[in-house]
Amino acid sequence: MHQRMKRRKGATALLLIGVALAVPSLAHAGGDFVDLAATGSRVWFVGEPGVRELDAQTGRTLAQPNLVGAAYPLSVTLAGGAAWVASVENGYVWGTLTRIDSRTGTVRVLWRKPDSSVQYVAAGAGGVWAFIGSAGATRIARFSLSGQLTRVWTVPGAGRMAADTSGCWISTNGWLLHIDLAGRIRHILRAQLGDVSTGDGAVWLPQATSVLRIDEHTARVRTLQTGRLQLGGFQHDLAAGDGALWALDHGNRSHTRLQRFDPRTGRSTGTLDVPGIADALIVNPHAIWVATVIAPPNQPASGYDIIRINPHTFQRDLLIHLD
Repeated sequence: MHQRMKRRKGATALLLIGVALAVPSLAHAGGDFVDLAATGSRVWFVGEPGVRELDAQTGRTLAQPNLVGAAYPLSVTLAGGAAWVASVENGYVWGTLTRIDSRTGTVRVLWRKPDSSVQYVAAGAGGVWAFIGSAGATRIARFSLSGQLTRVWTVPGAGRMAADTSGCWISTNGWLLHIDLAGRIRHILRAQLGDVSTGDGAVWLPQATSVLRIDEHTARVRTLQTGRLQLGGFQHDLAAGDGALWALDHGNRSHTRLQRFDPRTGRSTGTLDVPGIADALIVNPHAIWVATVIAPPNQPASGYDIIRINPHTFQRDLLIHLD
C-alpha cells in the first residue's frame, strides 16, 4: 500500500512539474492510471500490472512485454504494426517512449532522457506524437512509424493531447492548439484545459457544462450542452464514434457511469454503470472498451477490469479481469 501511495504522490508531482494541470477532478482517478488501445482482434492494456496484449474476442493474454528500466506505463496507441507506450520512471521525472513490434515482440526504446517524462502518446497524420513534460517546458515530439524522431515543438502550458489525420491537437491552459501537416502551430480557439479527443471527423473538448465540437477540416465550432461531467482528469474519459459521443462520468470509487450523448445536440441517450474507477475509454467499430481500477475505499487496488460493451445494445459482452 505504501508503494502505491508513493506512486500517487509521484503522479501528482508529475502533473505539477509538467504544467500544473488544472483538472479539479483528478482525485477521482484514484492511485493508479490505466489506458487502452484496440484493433479488431487485439486489445493493449497498460497500467500497474504492466503491458498486456489481449485477444479481443476471448480476453486471453497473448503477450506481456517488459519495458526497459521498470517504467510505469501511462498511455498506449497502435500504429505502423506496433504498440507505442508512454511511460514514466525514477519518481516520475524520467520517462520513455517504447515501440513494441506487434509481430516479433521486439521492444525498442525511442526516447529516454533525464528530466523528461513521457505522459501521452497518440497516432495520427502518418506518425506518432508524444507529450513530454519536464520542469522547464512541455514539448510535443513527432516520430515516424518506424520510430525515427522527426521534430520536437515546445508548447507552453500544454496539458492534454490527441491526434488525427490532420495533425496533433493540444489542450493548454487557455487555448486549443493544432499542429498541422506542415508543422505549423495554430491557435484554434480559447477554451479551458480539457480531455481533448478526436473521432467522427471532429475534435471534442469538454468544458464546465458542455462539450465543444470542432470540425477537423473547417474548424467550425459547435457547443453541445451536456450538463456537468465529472471526468477523471488524467487519461481518456471522452471518445466519439459509432454515431455517438461517450464519456466516463465518475460517481465514486465503487462505480463509474458510461454516458452516451447525441453528437448533434448533446442530449443524453443512455447510461451504463461499470464497476470501479474507470480511467480509459476507446471506441472501435462495433465495440466500446473501458478499463477500470477496482479499488475499495481506503484500500489499494485489488484488480483491473477491461470491459467490452456493445454500442447498439448498450450491454456488456466481455469482462477481462487482471490482477
